Amino acid sequence: MEIKQLEYFRAIVDEGNVSAAARALHMTQPPLSYQMKMLEEELQVQLFIRGTKRITLTEAGKVLYARATSLLTVADITKREVIKASQSATLHIGLTPSSVSIMSDYLVRFASKYPDIHFDIHEGSTFALKNELENGLVDITTLRTPIVLNECNTSVLLQENLVAMAIPGFFDIGYTNISLKELSQKSLILSHRYRKYVISAFEDNGLTCDIYCECEDARTAMTLAEHGLGVAILPSSMRELNPRLYAYSIKDTNLSTEILLAWRDERIPVEVEKFLSEVTCSHHLNP
Repeated sequence: MEIKQLEYFRAIVDEGNVSAAARALHMTQPPLSYQMKMLEEELQVQLFIRGTKRITLTEAGKVLYARATSLLTVADITKREVIKASQSATLHIGLTPSSVSIMSDYLVRFASKYPDIHFDIHEGSTFALKNELENGLVDITTLRTPIVLNECNTSVLLQENLVAMAIPGFFDIGYTNISLKELSQKSLILSHRYRKYVISAFEDNGLTCDIYCECEDARTAMTLAEHGLGVAILPSSMRELNPRLYAYSIKDTNLSTEILLAWRDERIPVEVEKFLSEVTCSHHLNP
């Protein structure tokens, strides 16, 4: 199995069929089809079902597509790092959506001090960036608690409360605070990582809660709340991302979350050391 074959396979999936992929790759269809036949024979599986208009991935094809995407990303990063090795260092940084504004100030200051160090920004959810950090795809990343990390160091950038966000009229007019008892009577929308944390808060107060919907990304929870499907429990800083939702403080509990800066517990590149030093000096982090 060669890198080129994985590139061909990904192109076919992304374009929807072999002919469209051949055009995107600037090659003819027969050699592309031949490479896919060879790949299937080597793996001894069928990767996709060829339809009249679009291909459909088999379960084996879905697994290969996910792995191929990761492998090609690593290959691309490696290629760029090797090419730039004699020119400049590159800092691979992961950013969750709610941490972009916080980190932007640090990036600006760092760039003015070290103009020869380039940035490669990876954006994604906490769980996606956690995996990228542990697998070496990013050097350093912001993450949201609660989160469990393997062999990584962290420092706290920001602590903030969780709030209840809902469309106007979902609660009585004039409300600014919501009790856990009132929330227990509503359909809740949560990010996966807050599930145990939020349930524990209700149980500590002798209450149960109705988790109507769970999702991976906090932005998805916000969008679902905007459409009136329930109340989203989100970090208070996210209220600025959607002015169409009201944010209510939650009484009877101290639900909070932290934005962490995380890096692997190993010998780190010089550029990562410089960045950590800059952030520490600016923010007085306590590892």
